[in-house]
Amino acid sequence: MSGKTSPNPADAPQEYIDFSDHKHSVQFYTDDSFLLDALSRFIGSAIGAGIVIATEDHRTELAQRLVARGLDVTKAVEQGRYVALDASATLSQFMVDGWPDEKRFVELIGGVILRAKIAAGKEHGRAALFGEMVSVLWQEGKPDAALRLEQLWNQIAQSHAFSLVCGYPLSKFYLEGHGEAFQKICDEHSAVLPAESYALASEDERRRLIAQWQQKTLALEAEIAQRRQAEQVASRLASIVEWSEDAIASKDLNGILTSWNASAERMFGYKAAEIIGKSVTTIIPPELRKDEDMILGKIKKGERIEHFETVRVAKDGRRLDVSLTISPLKDENGKIIGAAKIARDITERKRTQEALRQAEKLAATGQLAASIAHEINNPLQALTNLLALVAYKSSLDSNTRELVAMAEAELGRMSHIVRQMLSFYRESLTPASVKITEVMEDVLELFVMRMHANEIRVERRYQFTGEIQGFRGELQQLFANLISNAIEAIGEKGQLQIHIAPVRESAFPEREGVRVLISDSGRGIKPDAREHIFKPFFTTKPEKGTGLGLWVVKTVVSRHEGSIRMRSSTAPGRTGTLFSVFLPLKLAGCELGTDAMTDNQSAT
Repeated sequence: MSGKTSPNPADAPQEYIDFSDHKHSVQFYTDDSFLLDALSRFIGSAIGAGIVIATEDHRTELAQRLVARGLDVTKAVEQGRYVALDASATLSQFMVDGWPDEKRFVELIGGVILRAKIAAGKEHGRAALFGEMVSVLWQEGKPDAALRLEQLWNQIAQSHAFSLVCGYPLSKFYLEGHGEAFQKICDEHSAVLPAESYALASEDERRRLIAQWQQKTLALEAEIAQRRQAEQVASRLASIVEWSEDAIASKDLNGILTSWNASAERMFGYKAAEIIGKSVTTIIPPELRKDEDMILGKIKKGERIEHFETVRVAKDGRRLDVSLTISPLKDENGKIIGAAKIARDITERKRTQEALRQAEKLAATGQLAASIAHEINNPLQALTNLLALVAYKSSLDSNTRELVAMAEAELGRMSHIVRQMLSFYRESLTPASVKITEVMEDVLELFVMRMHANEIRVERRYQFTGEIQGFRGELQQLFANLISNAIEAIGEKGQLQIHIAPVRESAFPEREGVRVLISDSGRGIKPDAREHIFKPFFTTKPEKGTGLGLWVVKTVVSRHEGSIRMRSSTAPGRTGTLFSVFLPLKLAGCELGTDAMTDNQSAT
């Protein structure tokens, strides 16, 4: 562009730096008017071509200022001496995968510069350029790409004569991490032009500005250090929250969840993304939702709630016993804005407590049963003796003698049951020789009436009738649990099979033992439950099971240095379950002598 411009009062005194003195300068600014006024002087007074690669607003306003300075912008555009391009559209022509392509850049920008200078008749003169492409990249969060583009401008300046001004709004350099990139960008320019607050100031004002900037810099450095320390503390706290074994969440005063840690995801089954923004009542059982009003009421008063034991519901419907600690959350002004909640799963603890209570009840019941059995035993003996005396009467007819014999048999069975009840609670501290088939028969005797009422057939196959070392009472408990489960699984009109045979342990062939097989024709155990059946508190009968039966079975088997396996089928037409128990003939390191046998017998 050429032509003499009319004097402009705004030009004097000239405090603006002359852009044309530099090949590649960067202008920082806070106000668009300052930038555009400076550019209108630069472009308008340039001898040669003028090229503007900027945003639409800046292109429009710059053109208006050039017209106001007496330049015929329309004619210059028609002649090709003034070229105005959109920054984003121009970028798109040489960017590849978010990175400036050197070859495309040189071809595109070099061609634009050359054509504008030829149109101005100044092919070997200097062009005046203003560019905002690097600013666009910076604002898109691509500082490395912006820096590379600055470097390409410096490369192309080796083959094309021009004065280039790059504009950067200072409002985009505000983060702590911008400092290094800011310095690198400045290093790529032949001149760094300060913002208007400095460029338009007098010498005294500039000194004051420099002093203020130094103070602000020191204050900023202190603030950055404090912020970094605070961020480190916050990071540690966030790490503690995230990796805590307890579920940690927060909510606002309306009960809407605002945070949810990893343990909360594991405990309740909800991912943070699907639960945050929902009401905390999502995990509260309907009958306990009134508690939430009480909790929020206390939080609003600034009160803390500790170790509040209640029940919550997981995503899959499981009910969890939890202990809650809830604290008010405050903003920087001390105003309560919500609550932080820590939830600890105490389901297992509750189950353990319940199991202990059940064990205490069972122990008390056993003691009571043993006491009752002891008391009943004496009258039973008396009745047996009386019936024996009656049976000696010669005056009895055959029918009466038959009835007396039946009564004696029933009393004998009652006496046998009483002796069994007593033996359950008179366990020796040392193992004794136990005839395994007798223990099995004693246990089956306890279930005779129940199996008879349910029309359950019992098939016995005893290929081993010898003795093993063990604890009779525990073995009774072992078989009683397995047989009780089998009867319950069968229901009615089924079959229970008992098979006892001598074997050698598969892992240690030299170790002799006995294999006890207890199988039933019941409903079978579902596949997803089979791996859990020996775990304490796991039960397939939540309405009446304690989940301890098979755990006790496995414990007894382990105490007898044996092993237990299970097979089950739920396939229609062939349902059933088989438990296979191996028990060694002798316990390792245990040799029973005469004294031990005598002590055991006297203890029972």
